[in-house]
Amino acid sequence: MSRTPRIAVCISTFHRAEGLARVLESLGALALPDPAPRVTVVVVNNDPQDTRPAEICAAVPDAYPFEIVCLAEPERGLAAPRNRAIEHAIVDHDFIAFIDDDSVATGAWLASLLEVQRRAGAEVVTGPVAPIYEHPPPAWLERGRFFAPHSAPTGSARASAFTNNVLMSAECLRTTATRVDLRFGLIGGEDVHFFRRLRAAGASIAWADEAVVEDLVPAERMTARWLVRRHRRTGMTTALIERDLRPAVVAYPLVAAKAVVWMLLGAGVLLAGAVAGHATRVRGRCWLAWGRGLVEGLAGRFYREYLEER
Repeated sequence: MSRTPRIAVCISTFHRAEGLARVLESLGALALPDPAPRVTVVVVNNDPQDTRPAEICAAVPDAYPFEIVCLAEPERGLAAPRNRAIEHAIVDHDFIAFIDDDSVATGAWLASLLEVQRRAGAEVVTGPVAPIYEHPPPAWLERGRFFAPHSAPTGSARASAFTNNVLMSAECLRTTATRVDLRFGLIGGEDVHFFRRLRAAGASIAWADEAVVEDLVPAERMTARWLVRRHRRTGMTTALIERDLRPAVVAYPLVAAKAVVWMLLGAGVLLAGAVAGHATRVRGRCWLAWGRGLVEGLAGRFYREYLEER
């Protein structure tokens, strides 16, 4: 790109005032390449009755390096606020990035995403998410590496991406008209569904291993119950995505076979946990829950996990 790229860094926020302030502060400390891109931060408040996001945006210091735009989206969920951000940013930006309101950007985050995009020419670039624990996690949780960030060679191709750490070509979104599906807004899996559709439309997805985002892990997520529930929900949404994106004659046998494999593996690992310890038992329970969720998703069953949070 011959001219300075224009980037919209988008944040969907819901009742996380402290988290929003923290991620804005981290963005203000980004180390940008030379020449620096023109960055706008777009905050979408998913509860227009909550005045705190607008107050936080208005209270940033005069020396803050980027313009901040604060928008409101009344339709609750994960999908509508992100679509609101896309529709705003797509008009006059070259790239659209997303980060969550319970995350912080490391100093090289945006520069690393841009560098991989430049080298790979990918329409989508994504990277790892590392945990920041609210308090020291139990030993079994660390031993099981349940929140360990994914790692892959920088520049390698990916099948999907996640909206808590991503950079996208605005032109790709304009030409494909792909948006986040509102059906997934309260059940999760909306980002995997979105990026798989983008990839099916011809977009390439590349990995940037240095583009690290750190994600807050609160106390309530450091439990076996939460992990098992999350795996079950992910199994459900995975099945729903497969049903939506593949022909039924392919999706149903494929998901059913995966469900059997995950439940057999889970049962075996759960039994091994009698010797190997609590972390292994939790891993087995998670894999069993994943398989169960796949079966439930095939049957059209799901629960609105994000209705509880929003």
